[in-house]
Amino acid sequence: MASTAPDRPALCTACGESNPPESKFCGKCGTPLGSSLPRPGDIIADRYRVVAPIGRGAMGTVYRVEHTQISKVMAIKLLHRELQEQPENVARFHREAESASRLNHPNTVHVFDFGRTKSGSLYLVMEYVDGEDLSKVLEKAGAMPFGRVAYLCAQVAGSVSDAHAAGIVHRDLKPENIVIGEGRDGETAKVLDFGLAKLFEGNVGTQVTSSGTIVGTPYYMSPEQIHGQELDGRSDIYAMGAIMYECVVGHPPFEAPNPVGVLSKHLSEQPLRPSARSPLSVPEEADEIIMRCLQKDPELRYQTAEELREDLVGYLTTVGAGDWRLSGVGQAPFGSGSRRVDGIDSIFRSKRRLWWVLGVLLLAGSGVLVWQLATRGLSEKEPNHLANIATRLPENTEMEAYLGQRLSEELGDVDLFEIQHLGTERRAAAVEVNAIPNMNVVLELLRPGQDEPLIVADSRGLGEGERLPNVPIEPGKYLIRVREQSVEGELPTENVSDAYYVQWRLLDDDAAFERELNDSLELAEPLGLGVDRRGWIGWPGDVDTFCLNTDAKDIIAQVSALAEVDLILRVVDRRTDRSGKFDDKGVGRGETSKTWRNAEAGKLCVEVSADPREERGRVAQPNETYGVRFITASGN
Repeated sequence: MASTAPDRPALCTACGESNPPESKFCGKCGTPLGSSLPRPGDIIADRYRVVAPIGRGAMGTVYRVEHTQISKVMAIKLLHRELQEQPENVARFHREAESASRLNHPNTVHVFDFGRTKSGSLYLVMEYVDGEDLSKVLEKAGAMPFGRVAYLCAQVAGSVSDAHAAGIVHRDLKPENIVIGEGRDGETAKVLDFGLAKLFEGNVGTQVTSSGTIVGTPYYMSPEQIHGQELDGRSDIYAMGAIMYECVVGHPPFEAPNPVGVLSKHLSEQPLRPSARSPLSVPEEADEIIMRCLQKDPELRYQTAEELREDLVGYLTTVGAGDWRLSGVGQAPFGSGSRRVDGIDSIFRSKRRLWWVLGVLLLAGSGVLVWQLATRGLSEKEPNHLANIATRLPENTEMEAYLGQRLSEELGDVDLFEIQHLGTERRAAAVEVNAIPNMNVVLELLRPGQDEPLIVADSRGLGEGERLPNVPIEPGKYLIRVREQSVEGELPTENVSDAYYVQWRLLDDDAAFERELNDSLELAEPLGLGVDRRGWIGWPGDVDTFCLNTDAKDIIAQVSALAEVDLILRVVDRRTDRSGKFDDKGVGRGETSKTWRNAEAGKLCVEVSADPREERGRVAQPNETYGVRFITASGN
């Protein structure tokens, strides 16, 4: 008698759940089984190989994929068919996805690509975060200490603030849209789906179906969203309040037997304070911050996500900056209400007391003293060693800061300052930190979301400052990082008594000076015959390149002296592929090339750099300029 092979379990292509062979729908996520959803190994949009399903949400199904050309692991979201049936939805998807792709905050899941597959499915390719969404974390952890909540939600607020500055309101902030992963300095929160929730926007009639099904997430919806009003960033702040409430209490602020009941409570009831419902000890600051977010009237909430972030950071600073760097799992007693103050916090408490005293003096008629001290500039806000808590540094402002308490026995204090070029065109900027007596200071410029610096200034030494004299920046945000150059085998230095000052400014275009970037022959600046151009060897490895912009005969290239630097002058004839290196004068002296008989416009070029092998000299000199020029052998 022939045997019959047993039926195989039905595997859900959306969530990966194994179902009985006779099942028509997935028992876990409800997806029709046997549908045409992608399977592991399938190729999406000719370049994304499906590795495994990650999950299914209100807007689409998410898969972990690998780029077929560069082997990079990413996440791809395929939007549900019902969102794609109307042409206006497709157009809106492209607009919102394009806007979201421009966001570049370290706590925002980055969007890399979007489009439509050959089968007609809309897709969105995103950064893959190895972690769990906040809803799953809550399922496992239950109510969380407020310190951990503040640590995570300060990061979320930074992401939301960045999106609001770009004109994007999330509209569907909820624990499922916040992914928690492990970063180098503890838990990292990243926000998903900016802009895509707008596909659901409309009035209440379109958000609640006749069967009571909610399009959206009722536990976190603001009253104005329920009313179908025009939304701004304060609606996201309400949602953040509801998320923090659920994290601290273990339950959302409002619960009811059905979604309509939840929406009704958002409109008409006041939630109990978190401290009255949480099984944990909840500090007063938690009640104040969360209840302010949950005000029915948007005018009574935090007006910006940045204000919320600052209050969360302020709480974390008060309970101890050292505690904040921990994840909160099995570590310091977050949210216990205790006031643990480390060395950094002592500095800030002293500063706050100082300003309070100065305020009294002002009222007593000592305004001159206050004015003199206030004009010295602002102070950093510790902790600021991570991008999402960087201290904002306005242009042309001298800010006081300290490289104080070390982060660990291997890592000294790190200060990050967020700067923003608000213009529309590329400009050069000068960035400077002054000396700390017992430290070798390093100055770095970074893009948000990237740990590797664009440029490093480390050309001075112990007890000297650093400067980037003319670094080019595009419009947008950047980070200035100040740290000590560590010495292997030695403890990082702590200095809580000697402040340094950091500042930056945009430079006006000046034809007399070089225009970075000009570090290669392809980026060389044109230079007229007999015209002097001033330039900097501004950082280690800096190279400046200039090409003669006219045909000429009997040409000599010259570079003038630069203090403390052994300059190298290299001449390249791109027409004949001949070149010559001129480096025989030594530290603090100029160089002159031999005579080039024939020069063709744009083909005779010079490269100016510092000799890194000269032990008596420096590899950069950001405080002075050299001169470079082309002349004829007759001196003209």
